[in-house]
Amino acid sequence: MATIMVMYTLRQSADGTLEGPINKKVYASYAPKRHTVAIARREADKRGFGPGSGKRIQIVTDGDPDLERYISEYFPEAEHTIDVYHVVEYLWAAGECLYGEGSAELEEWVNKQKTALYDGRVADIITELEQRLEHLDPRQASVRQRLAKIREYLAKRQAKMDYKRLREEDLEISSGAVEGAVNYVIAQRFDSGGMRWIRERAEALLQLRCIEVNNDWEAFITFVHDQVRTQAQREHKNFSLKCTQPAPLPTYGLTREALEWRW
Repeated sequence: MATIMVMYTLRQSADGTLEGPINKKVYASYAPKRHTVAIARREADKRGFGPGSGKRIQIVTDGDPDLERYISEYFPEAEHTIDVYHVVEYLWAAGECLYGEGSAELEEWVNKQKTALYDGRVADIITELEQRLEHLDPRQASVRQRLAKIREYLAKRQAKMDYKRLREEDLEISSGAVEGAVNYVIAQRFDSGGMRWIRERAEALLQLRCIEVNNDWEAFITFVHDQVRTQAQREHKNFSLKCTQPAPLPTYGLTREALEWRW
């Protein structure tokens, strides 16, 4: 599975509101997730958002634990937000543990929790789930287990769900830009009927796809032309861009231990 990120800068207007996105870039890779987060750190530094810059960085993810760990490592100064729509999916899953699927009671309960969520009252939702767990029939072991996992998911990420404040500050609360990129960067090119890929070959095409959607094609062609010409002049022979074996997946940001485990 590919990891994809959408990076852009917001500019503050005279009245304090945020304008943008500016300099929007898409990056995706089949390499380990740590690689993509390391690329994001490199790009943030290039934009002047390096450690100690005092500039605000917000990162929105779906709550993937690996991404959370790498973000803490590479972006300790960033504000990490969990995509609100992923949280709402968990609320529906919790409601289905308590009420019948498609019932009016289920919809009413979820809407009540969504109101609390958008009001910044995640603690109230956690308390509600704890009370429900206390009153569940002990014989409903599987239901109790599912509900307890949802409660744990919310409790661990509570600090990353302050949606009321984020909306007041005109910041992002969802990863809609990334979800859209998954479709137009990956799905439209890689998921047609009958297509089969190995990751290394898909990686090469995926990087070309990102270059295209970022409108960097002309700069890329110029770079490749200059590199091949320089290499040909240095070694006094012609070079072909074609190859029979795919290049290995990128390793930027990977530790020695990760590389040893990988190979």
